[in-house]
Amino acid sequence: MKRLFFVLILYIFNLPYSFGQFSPGYFALKDVWVIDLVSKKLLPHFTIVIHHHIIEAIGPSREINIPDSASVLNYAGKFVMPGLIDTHVHLATDPTGDDNRARAERDLRDMLLSGITTVRDMAGDARALASLSRDASLDEIISPDIYYSALMAGPGFFKDPRTVQSSGGRAAGDVPWMRAVTDSTDLRAAVSEAKGTGATAIKLYAELSAGLAKKITAEAHLQNMLVWSHANLDQASALDVINAGVNSISHAPMITGWPAKKIPDEWVKAGLSEVFWDKAFNGLPVNDLINAMIANKTILDATLVTFKSEIADPAITPEQQLKYLALYQIGRRFTKLALSRGIPVCTGTDLDEKKFVQREIKLLVKDCAVQPIDALICATRCGAMAIGIEKYVGTIEKGKLADLVVLSADPTENIDNLDKVELVIKNGKLFSKSH
Repeated sequence: MKRLFFVLILYIFNLPYSFGQFSPGYFALKDVWVIDLVSKKLLPHFTIVIHHHIIEAIGPSREINIPDSASVLNYAGKFVMPGLIDTHVHLATDPTGDDNRARAERDLRDMLLSGITTVRDMAGDARALASLSRDASLDEIISPDIYYSALMAGPGFFKDPRTVQSSGGRAAGDVPWMRAVTDSTDLRAAVSEAKGTGATAIKLYAELSAGLAKKITAEAHLQNMLVWSHANLDQASALDVINAGVNSISHAPMITGWPAKKIPDEWVKAGLSEVFWDKAFNGLPVNDLINAMIANKTILDATLVTFKSEIADPAITPEQQLKYLALYQIGRRFTKLALSRGIPVCTGTDLDEKKFVQREIKLLVKDCAVQPIDALICATRCGAMAIGIEKYVGTIEKGKLADLVVLSADPTENIDNLDKVELVIKNGKLFSKSH
């Protein structure tokens, strides 16, 4: 009977042009290669036993006793790594328009089946995000788990049409998830209301002073919320933001200042050499920023793919493309320097596209000279740290949630092997898509 049960599972997962979801409850992956992102080693002939949604045991196959009641899934010789984490998505900027529920569910399903088991949403309509997050956590939709933020910015920012879309039916800047703040704002109440939306963190966005950023961060931490911030807040510089004590900063190129009008004219030229960019980068106060990030334990959400994509966008002018190229050249150097100094870098996309976070991971390897295993750490352990869930996910360890990806080839040898997904396990449930 047990053998027949297992054959049925294999049949489900090999139907052409379909995806499956199954929860065997008690099962084992036997004789697999485990990509251990703690020791940074490949561990051959390992077995992982999963009971409901938890990793019950992991170790060399000869030492693991698989209970008779557990099914054995035949992925011997395959490579198992933690589920990927995208630390910068926007799922509900306009829930009644482009980001409608049907599209969100479709994109989330595709993300999960590609190997992404967790995402961090960096501001949108918290009403829609709360619903998506709840359904994802209960596996009522096929989706990565979703953690989201409530945004705070200066009053002038709320003329932005995106804030109007995200506040549908209410006044932008006057809702708990899209809050305009000033020096006279009752921050204790504002943070409490933001927390009440189900948000994990406050996101600092624009037109905030250094002093106000620091006060918001202190209050959020008092209420056990994280603070995720743009690397530059217009009035507050990157150094100000880091010294405010935020938990993570987004967009490595923003260390130069934002918007793009602050880019030096000599940077906006075609054909500039790597030597030129090295000199330009070294002329910035990057060591001050790095030292402050180390002191404040700040995580970098680089989002390099956002800027790389704009370089070749035919919808923008050649001058705009050169500005994005300049920002990218600085951003990738800052990311590489941060990694070399031991600063955690997580992987986010900030884009509505079908290539998801795997493209950001590949840029770390191909454009920043990061070793593949270190890029995988960025996309798993560091992402979990950025969200504050490293006790539960991000590595393959006994007692952690069973958020795993099974690959047919080794991504530490060739990062493009991330695309060779055979099985995704989220919260102990199995998901597979045949091509």
